[in-house]
Amino acid sequence: MTTAQPWYHLLAGPQPAVLVVPGSMLFALDGDAFAALDRGDLGALSELRSYILAAPVGPGELPPVTALSLNVAQACNMSCSYCYADEGRFRGTARLMERDVAFRGIDWLTANAAGQAVTVGFIGGEPFLNRALVHECVEYARTVADRAGVVVRFSITTNATLLREDDIRLLRENRFAVTVSIDGGPFHNRHRRLRSSKESAAAAVSGIAPLLTDPGGARVAARATVTRNDLDVIARLAWLREIGFPEAGVAPVRTSPRPDLIFREEDWPTFLENMIAAADIELDRVEADGQPFFSNLWVGLREIHRGAARALPCGSAASYLSLDAIGNFYSCHRTIAAPGFDMGSLDYGIDAAARRAFLESRHVDSQEPCASCWARYLCGGGCHAEVAAAGCAGCDYIRGWLDHCLRTYLYVLDRHPRLLANGDR
Repeated sequence: MTTAQPWYHLLAGPQPAVLVVPGSMLFALDGDAFAALDRGDLGALSELRSYILAAPVGPGELPPVTALSLNVAQACNMSCSYCYADEGRFRGTARLMERDVAFRGIDWLTANAAGQAVTVGFIGGEPFLNRALVHECVEYARTVADRAGVVVRFSITTNATLLREDDIRLLRENRFAVTVSIDGGPFHNRHRRLRSSKESAAAAVSGIAPLLTDPGGARVAARATVTRNDLDVIARLAWLREIGFPEAGVAPVRTSPRPDLIFREEDWPTFLENMIAAADIELDRVEADGQPFFSNLWVGLREIHRGAARALPCGSAASYLSLDAIGNFYSCHRTIAAPGFDMGSLDYGIDAAARRAFLESRHVDSQEPCASCWARYLCGGGCHAEVAAAGCAGCDYIRGWLDHCLRTYLYVLDRHPRLLANGDR
């Protein structure tokens, strides 16, 4: 027997509302309309159904790949206790990408992007262990993109401990989106250890400080990892804001070589409470200075504002692929060397059948418990790599967080609508 898919979600509170799940449409309600829907009035339900314009996008044609991350360094200068990537080695041998592999990847991306803007990302491990190649790739990608008549953008994820003056200049002048993996103060030093004796938090702050002071064209954000024994979201965000990051977000540990650091069922309610408390502090602060900071909140609100109705959680295997150090394509940077996530190679080409099967099997309407969840088109089913490793841990947390974001959205739309524009800071 097929379970009926929930198609609406009621939101009680000072401003009652209803989310129509297909299309992710949010409607404010008066008291009578809310009460009618709450008691299941057939007339009210019929009227609400009439607003459904179309089903969310299905599997359809494979989109062009417009973003490619280059694993330029499958190695790292740090040894983080929770690292899903085995210090960048992905259960293999530490290695650096060679120029030929990187340049061929860039050639492939620009040639197959159907004229759309492309993003070249650099990741590891720690990409600045292969500093010379990062610099060479930027110059090469600009040349190739200009020849092909397409716009090229750049991104990098770094621990910031190896940054030099020429790296900072590269990030500024080429308008990089820079994500710094940094957990904040004592949290950072506890789990993110340098192979040298130097404190990793101090090294990261020293490395990124010139870019925070003068970002030029770069956009810099912090990403903090939260383990089950360090659930204090507010303290992390306060520390990251104090040292000058313009935005920061947090991510819970769902997979790790250390089981004692992975979230358990009893941790999710506390984490949700801490996230909501951090969101409330964020709103109070925005009232004063108008500058969004807590990216988990603002990404959620802006997705709601644009009516995001996604059948997948991200661009993995759709608009985005990752290239390992020896030229193999994978669905994303988190699935390097993982069985079932390979998508072809530079030598033999992209495996279109594998991409299609991957995407169709992970469509939220094609799998449970996603198909029976009201939040499925806002969530998209969760990170593919994490779901494969940890199942559906944290679904109640995700629903609770999205419910809070929906309520907060109505408040922000009324008080600060300009902050809902993507990229407004």
